[in-house]
Amino acid sequence: MNTLIHKSSKAGFSLIELVVVVLIMSVLAGVVVPRVIDRQATARDSRRLADVKAISSAVEQFYLDTGQWPVADGSGWDKSHDASFISELTNNGYLRETPKDPVNDNTYHYRYYVYNQGKYGCIGSSKFYVLGVRQFESDDFATKNPGFFKCASRNWSSDFDYVTGGGASFN
Repeated sequence: MNTLIHKSSKAGFSLIELVVVVLIMSVLAGVVVPRVIDRQATARDSRRLADVKAISSAVEQFYLDTGQWPVADGSGWDKSHDASFISELTNNGYLRETPKDPVNDNTYHYRYYVYNQGKYGCIGSSKFYVLGVRQFESDDFATKNPGFFKCASRNWSSDFDYVTGGGASFN
């Protein structure tokens, strides 16, 4: 007698195989996702630094051409998230467009202010400006790119993750 043996061929995966695949994917996601997020934050921080350096160059060129610093909007710091942030530079062709922080909210933004001559013990022949990145997203990026601006009675480096300025010096 010839008996046929039928093998059961099921299509698909067993429960154990699915659990193993899901577990592997979870581990990979746990490793890859933070790296992608960190790289995005670093890219935004790089943009912030490039923007502020471009603004600083534009401010300095504006001063060389006109003998005065661009006026900050409002009665305090001109902030990129709530004002026209140095629109004078854009309107006069010193910047192609008004720079805005990639996130541009209360935490992440640029600030610009023009102080009167001699304020905070800064020595100079006229008014001076301070320009800064309020906060970087990556602590490592902030450590590597601190910037610096200080006068006798004020150090803006403690107020910003990156700061620069012009028109005055600390003696």
